[in-house]
Amino acid sequence: MSPRPVRAALCFAVGWYCALAVATTLVAALTDTVADYNEETARDGVDVIRLAVGVLFAVLAVRYWRARPEAGEPPNRPRIFDRISTLSAGGLVVTGAVAALANLKNLPLVLSAGSYIGATDLAAGSTIAASLAFVTAASLTVLLPIPVVLLVGAARITPALKSLETWLLTNLNTITAGILVLIAVVLISQSL
Repeated sequence: MSPRPVRAALCFAVGWYCALAVATTLVAALTDTVADYNEETARDGVDVIRLAVGVLFAVLAVRYWRARPEAGEPPNRPRIFDRISTLSAGGLVVTGAVAALANLKNLPLVLSAGSYIGATDLAAGSTIAASLAFVTAASLTVLLPIPVVLLVGAARITPALKSLETWLLTNLNTITAGILVLIAVVLISQSL
């Protein structure tokens, strides 16, 4: 939605991707370090973290469900949506990084993927490659719109994106609650 959408999207995506890559690789390295000293303790620690995050996400799912806007009520529009079109390239990179790390749905994925990668006893290069493969898959919703805008053109796709934005804002709490329930069930079942 910015005046230069491809530049803005690329800068945001770079921040998003790099933040997830660093976070996942750090979790993997920490898990690997703990696993070197005591593999059973590392597995138990990962299970406790998964259980705690799963319970937290179940509680948050209820909170998001209750905070849904009533039918016909306009959804809350995050202030960053309006500011993002005015940010510099550096500001967009930082915003992408903060958005990736502040996104509630990313936390358990980064913890789970990083701990799983770290516990597999891979060489350093393979750990980084596995982390980047995960981050690439986890970033597809941020990365895929860029070539679509390039192929279709920003002017032609803006009405569809505006319509999608309205729908997402209207249904954001419902979608978030559903995703949180799904992640909570997976994390709690894996930890038990």
